[in-house]
Amino acid sequence: MSKSLQKAGKIGLAICFLSLPLSSANSVKAEITTPQVYMALGDSIAAGATPYNELDAGYTDIIAAKLSEQGLLAAFSKDFAVPGFAADNILDLLDEKEVRNGIEQATLITLSAGANNVLGLVQQDPGGRTVQFNQMTANFILNQMRIQYGELLDEIQMINPTAEIYAVGYYFPYPNVLETQQQGVRKMLSLVNEIIQNEAENRDITFIDVAEQFDENGLQYVPNPTDVHPNQLGYLSMANSFFDQVTPGIQATEGDIPPNPGMSPFLEELMNESGMTMDEPDVEAGNEAVVPDEESTPEDSLQEEDTAPDEVEDFEGAALGPKPAPSLVNYSFLLG
Repeated sequence: MSKSLQKAGKIGLAICFLSLPLSSANSVKAEITTPQVYMALGDSIAAGATPYNELDAGYTDIIAAKLSEQGLLAAFSKDFAVPGFAADNILDLLDEKEVRNGIEQATLITLSAGANNVLGLVQQDPGGRTVQFNQMTANFILNQMRIQYGELLDEIQMINPTAEIYAVGYYFPYPNVLETQQQGVRKMLSLVNEIIQNEAENRDITFIDVAEQFDENGLQYVPNPTDVHPNQLGYLSMANSFFDQVTPGIQATEGDIPPNPGMSPFLEELMNESGMTMDEPDVEAGNEAVVPDEESTPEDSLQEEDTAPDEVEDFEGAALGPKPAPSLVNYSFLLG
């Protein structure tokens, strides 16, 4: 079990499925036609973190609310979507009996995991205009993430072989960064999505591409230059990417965004017991940022050659832009 979970101790995880009131290129499972028991697993994107260090209704809540409106929801829980958790932390979470019981009950599962494995490496200046990371470390972490994400999918499928699982990708979280600074981190995050897609499709799991729609309006959806979480319009875009690929006849609008559901008892107790906060990353739940070599320059940007995500090899480009002073370095924390 990860140290972050050990810190929390036995806190009595409660699945607490909440019934809501009734009111692509990859292979997609059959369209949703019957009421679903929906469980959202993952990080703070699954939990609904906002650009201003709060939790609110996110893409998982919007999906649940719209399914409920259509008479296609029996129960919903995002109790175990934990800000700051990387793929291996979520895998550790599945050791808990209550979490396994929840997965066993689910008929529909969405998973947002993997970005926290790498985004702890990204450093951003205080104004949110430049980013940099150590490419050699990123290559190693990407391979780790590939292995851990595959193990996570295997474990979920072992617990519940019949649930429909959807592996949700990520948008580009740095639209406010200078265009000349974006190339390297775009390459790294594209590899994260490719790894998620490959690992999912290798197990006959549907990959949900959210970047195509989201990134067209990235500046609108990620309004805080120093925070990489989306606003509710961004989450709405993600929910509609899910519907486009799973149930094309359903589309959500701003009016379908539900009220703030608040923090789940599990997450509140976990954060209190472990000292986690929304604006302070738990290093155990991701990766500590690595300061690039002093010799790294903007010219060391990523090359455009293809890199196979199932066996990530070294590619050039350790740093993007001038290195900020250590006291100004901000660990860019996508998922918590």
